[in-house]
Amino acid sequence: MTHQRHSILHWIVFLLFCAIVPTAIAADELKTIDNPGGGQVVYGSLTGQNSPSAAMGFMLKQVHGHFGDRPQIGKFFQARGSDSIAVFFNLTAKNQGNKPIAGMVIVSMPPGGTTTAAVLYDDAGRFAKTEPEMMKALNAAWLSARSERSAGAAPSVQPLSTATAGDRSASIGLPVGWQLTQVAGGSIRAEGPNGEAVFLGMLFQGISDPSNVQRAYGAGPHLVASFSGDLFSAYAAIMNQMRQSRGLPAATFSLLQETPVNAPGEGRVVLAMMDLDLHDGKGPRTGSVRLGAVHVPGTPTWALSVNGSQAPKTVAAQLAPTIKAMVASYRQNGAVVSAEQQAAMSRVQADAAAAAAQGKALDARREASNASFDNHMRSLDQSNASFNGHMDDLDRSSKAFQNYQLDRSVVHDNDYAERGTVSNSYADSLVRANPDRFQIIQNQDLIKGIDY
Repeated sequence: MTHQRHSILHWIVFLLFCAIVPTAIAADELKTIDNPGGGQVVYGSLTGQNSPSAAMGFMLKQVHGHFGDRPQIGKFFQARGSDSIAVFFNLTAKNQGNKPIAGMVIVSMPPGGTTTAAVLYDDAGRFAKTEPEMMKALNAAWLSARSERSAGAAPSVQPLSTATAGDRSASIGLPVGWQLTQVAGGSIRAEGPNGEAVFLGMLFQGISDPSNVQRAYGAGPHLVASFSGDLFSAYAAIMNQMRQSRGLPAATFSLLQETPVNAPGEGRVVLAMMDLDLHDGKGPRTGSVRLGAVHVPGTPTWALSVNGSQAPKTVAAQLAPTIKAMVASYRQNGAVVSAEQQAAMSRVQADAAAAAAQGKALDARREASNASFDNHMRSLDQSNASFNGHMDDLDRSSKAFQNYQLDRSVVHDNDYAERGTVSNSYADSLVRANPDRFQIIQNQDLIKGIDY
C-alpha cells in the first residue's frame, strides 16, 4: 500500500486548536516525527490535567477533532512499574477521503514530573508493521528531550515491560525500543536502539587453558584462555574469539578498575569497569561485568560466568538508572532450567566425568543468580496487591470511555434501587422528568461487577 502523508495543513489546524486551549497542551512544544516507512508521530507536553484518565480523554478528543471521526478504542493497558497508560484506536478519517486509520495514544504522568502525551497513527492496513518503528523513534525523541530538560538533574527510570523469548528460561523488564536477542538455559541478553546491551546468567564453557596439555574440542567455537591469569584479560580474549567465529571485527577492551568480590562457593570473582569499542559505527562504550571462574578438578577445561551491561558513552549516564532497574528485574524460570539440565545429563550420561563437570558448573551459576535476585522477587510479590488495585482503576476508566464513545450514561433508579446504562438523551429526559427518582452516576462512582 502506497503511503499518503497527512498534509501540513491538517496539522496546522491541529496546532491552532491547541493554541486556543493553552491550559491543556503546550502547543509550542508539539513536535512531529515523519516515519520513513509510513505513519506519523505527534508528541508534546500537557498542562492542566490532574489525572491520566483526564489527560487521555483530552488526547482522544484531539484525535476526534483532527480526523473528523470519533476514535473506536480498545482496553487501556499499562506496563508494570511504569507511569504511562496507552490505548489503541481505529477510525475513518472523514475529512481525508474516508481513509481507515489505526493508531495509539500514550499518556505519561510521572509523579512530580511533566505530563507528556503522544499519538502514533498510520493507514490501518500498515499500522501493525510501522508501529514498532514509530515507537522506537518516539522513545529516542523522548529520551533526547528528557536529557535536555534534566541536564544536571538525576536521570529517571524508563517504564519497563516484562519480556521473555527463546526457551523461556528467563525474563527481564525491557524499556520501549529494546529487544531480546538471546534467552537460553537461564541466561538472557537484551539490546537497545543505540547499541546498549544487558547480558545476565551467561556461562562460557569448554575453555581450554593453554598451559594444560590436555585439550577438549567440542561443538561450537573452541575457546582458549588462561584459568590462572587475569579474569578480565580472559574475558576480553573469549569475547574476541566469539566475535571472530561470527565474522565480526575484534573489539577493543580497556580495563578501568577491577575489584575482587568475596563470593563463597563461586571460586574467583571480580567486578570490572571498562571502556570498549566494538568498531560497529556506534562509538565507544562504557560498561561493567561481573566475572567468575568455574573449574572442576580433573577436567581439561574451565568455564567463565559473565553478568554485565554496556552502553554508548553519549547515553550511558542517562540510561544508568534504567539499566539498573532492568538488572533487578531479571529472573530465571527454575522449572525450565532444571528440565534442560536433565535433558543435557541424559545426552551425556555415557561420559560420567563430563556430566559431573557440567552439572557442577550449571549449579554454581544457578545458585549465584538466584541469590542475586531473591530480594527483588520478594519486592515484586509485595507490589502485586497495589498493581491489581491500579488495574481496577484502568477498568473503570475503560468503562467511562466506552460510555463516551457510545454517548451513554449510567442511570440509578432510586425507587427500585436499580441501575442501568442508557443513551445520554434518554438519561437526560429521565432526570428532567423525575429528578427525585432518577440520578446519573458519575464515572468515579461506577461499581465493579455491576457497571463494568
